[in-house]
Amino acid sequence: MEKVKKTFRIFILAVISIFSSNQTFGQVDIGADIMSRYVWRGGAYSNGPSIQPYMSYATGGFEVGFWGAYANDMMADELDFYASASIGPVALTLTNYIFPDITTGGTTKYFDSGIWEGMVGLELGPLSLTGAYFFEDGDTYISAGIPLGDVGFTLSIGDGFYTESGDMEIMEIGASYGKELKITEDFSIPLSGNLIYNPSFDQMYLVFGISL
Repeated sequence: MEKVKKTFRIFILAVISIFSSNQTFGQVDIGADIMSRYVWRGGAYSNGPSIQPYMSYATGGFEVGFWGAYANDMMADELDFYASASIGPVALTLTNYIFPDITTGGTTKYFDSGIWEGMVGLELGPLSLTGAYFFEDGDTYISAGIPLGDVGFTLSIGDGFYTESGDMEIMEIGASYGKELKITEDFSIPLSGNLIYNPSFDQMYLVFGISL
C-alpha cells in the first residue's frame, strides 16, 4: 500500500503540472455544486449547506481530477483524488477519499493517508450499473439507476458501514429531477432535487442543488 501511495503522489504532481501548463491538448474543467446538504450513497455527511468544487483534466477516454466538499459545521471536510478510464460502455475509476481532519489526524499532510476505492460503471442503454469496493475495509456498494421520463430513479445495496447491520441490504432508494433556471437568453443555471430514503437506517433526505 505504501508503494501505491508513493506512485500516486508522483502521478498527482504530474497531473497538477498539466493543469498549470499552457498545453492545448485535452480539456480542463472546473466548477462547483452548492447543495442544501451533503448526502452520498444514502448517508449524510453535513448538517447544512455544502459547497462541492471540482477540477478535472480529460483526454480521450481518460480523466483525472479532484473533488471536494466543504460545509460550515462540525462534520468532516473532504478532498478526493480520482482517475477514470472509459472503454465503450465501461468505466473504471480509482478514488482516494481523504477527510483531512479525520484520516490525517488534523494535520495538513494531505498524502499521508486516505481510503482507496475501486469502481466499475456500466451503461446499458438508459440503465446504469455501478459496483464499488473499498480495498482496506472490504465494504461493497452496488447501484442501479434508470430514468423514467424526466425523473431518475436509483436503487442501491451495500454492506459494512453503508448499513446498520453491516450485512448486505438495501440502503438507498432515490428519485431525482433537474431543470434549467433561465437567467438571460444565453445563460441559465442547472437546478437539481433529490429525494433519498435509506431503509437500513430509516432516514430520508430531500436535497436541493445549484451547479455552477
